[in-house]
Amino acid sequence: MRSALIALSCASLSLVALSGCSDRGLMVYNGAPTVTITNPIEGAEVPEGEALFLEGIVNDDGGFDNLDVDWIDSVDGPLAEDVEIEVDGSVRFITSELSVGKHTLVLRAIDGAAESDEDTVTINVMPIPEKPSIKIIRPDLAGTEKGLEGAPFVFQAQVGDYQDAAEDLTVELDASPGGFVCTMSVDGDGNAECSAILALGTYQLAFSATDSDGNKAVANAPFSVVTRGDFDMDGDGHTPNGGDCNDSAPTMYPGAPEVCDGLDNDCNSATAIDVGTECYDDDGDGYCEKPPCANTKKTLGDCDDTNPNRFPDPSVKEIVNSLDDDCDGIIDETTVVYDDDGDGYCEQPPCINVSSTEKDCNDGRPEVNPGELEICGDGFDNNCNSLTNEKDAVGCKNFYYDEDGDTYGIAGRQECWCDGGAAPWTGKTTDDCYDKSANAFPGQSRFFPTHRGDGSYDFNCDRSEEKELTGSFSGCKWTFAPFSCNVKAKGWKSSEPRCGSSGTYVDDCDGDYDLFCLTLCGATSDWSKCPSCWDCTADESSETQSCR
Repeated sequence: MRSALIALSCASLSLVALSGCSDRGLMVYNGAPTVTITNPIEGAEVPEGEALFLEGIVNDDGGFDNLDVDWIDSVDGPLAEDVEIEVDGSVRFITSELSVGKHTLVLRAIDGAAESDEDTVTINVMPIPEKPSIKIIRPDLAGTEKGLEGAPFVFQAQVGDYQDAAEDLTVELDASPGGFVCTMSVDGDGNAECSAILALGTYQLAFSATDSDGNKAVANAPFSVVTRGDFDMDGDGHTPNGGDCNDSAPTMYPGAPEVCDGLDNDCNSATAIDVGTECYDDDGDGYCEKPPCANTKKTLGDCDDTNPNRFPDPSVKEIVNSLDDDCDGIIDETTVVYDDDGDGYCEQPPCINVSSTEKDCNDGRPEVNPGELEICGDGFDNNCNSLTNEKDAVGCKNFYYDEDGDTYGIAGRQECWCDGGAAPWTGKTTDDCYDKSANAFPGQSRFFPTHRGDGSYDFNCDRSEEKELTGSFSGCKWTFAPFSCNVKAKGWKSSEPRCGSSGTYVDDCDGDYDLFCLTLCGATSDWSKCPSCWDCTADESSETQSCR
């Protein structure tokens, strides 16, 4: 491809305002044309004498008026000169005069400045055969298709010719030995057919097609006519003499795979009917793949008929084996590697159906898993941290610092816990007066002989020390009826001791009497003398003053 500079005078450009224009003219750039062949394609084969459509596209920056376009052939020379160019740049030409052989077609364009471009494509012009064509359809060329003794056989072929219509061809069938067999009828599509009965034996068949000019084509095929015992009636490749137990069923022959039809497909009595099929329980677990089954009454389908441990029954328990043991379409469900409650966690990661790597402590409750918040009072370890009572759980209550564990705490220190709190946060109130002794708390009813730990005996937190034993002993008294000796007022024989101190305390009097003396008193009725018959003694004990 070339380009050119063309000198134009200023006069020729009078309609265009150009600066710098002089008498020497203006230099204008000219581009070469472009050419592309669109038909035929490279390597095309064209029958001799058949019309060939030549097509291409040309383009030029100066338009088409000064463009010459030619079709040229490497064998037959120029085909078309100064071809007309359509408005879209298309150029077309039809020829049926190309010689037989290999051709290089050239599409060339030259503009007014002698700039040019061309495109080429190589094709083959094929000679027209003189003889008809013939192809044997039946019997097959391999000789596997047999004829049955005494039965007609339909012979078929496909024929054609470049000069004559197919139905005008003469198609005949001969056999060796035997000679002429039949003349075949031919339709407009070249389908040739005839039916004939040949005697028992082996033949070489000759199919021939002859056109109106006497040109003849022949095709050969082997053929045998056999007895019923050697004839494959059902086309399964086996004959009765070859072991076919049912020559009318194409699924029954020696070595055939068993299918679910209730027949002995493999012609072997040693193997069970339908064994190995989807309707036969092959692994002996009572289920086949597609009921109704040949050897069991179960109606559910087995998902693996090679494994007796896998079948659809509630008694089957899933185990961790990446198999659907109970045939419900789910693998390893109810096992430790499957999230059964749908909360995103299983008991033993890695899990089959979720990606979490944390362990679920209860895979039967979706509200229990490592991602949950602990809830007070529901009886479950909601977040699987081995605790059911923990700080700041949902529904927790404030408990106060309780050092001595008596459920009474002190103000200013508290945490939120479930149930009764967690040591040392077990205080339900803030009014413990001494948080280092579990015996000291508001409402304490017991008295103690030793102080609570800080020298104080204020165990009931009322800001005072209340003594358990008070009062002074006032002696014993004797009464006539009934005769008895009682303490007038129980109490200390001396002053009340301080809390934690010991003293003598009297809470009863023991009496002894002279029976003879009392008898005399009773006889004289002078009871005033009777006290001398009675001896009262204080029942003393050593006690430690307890306080609260």
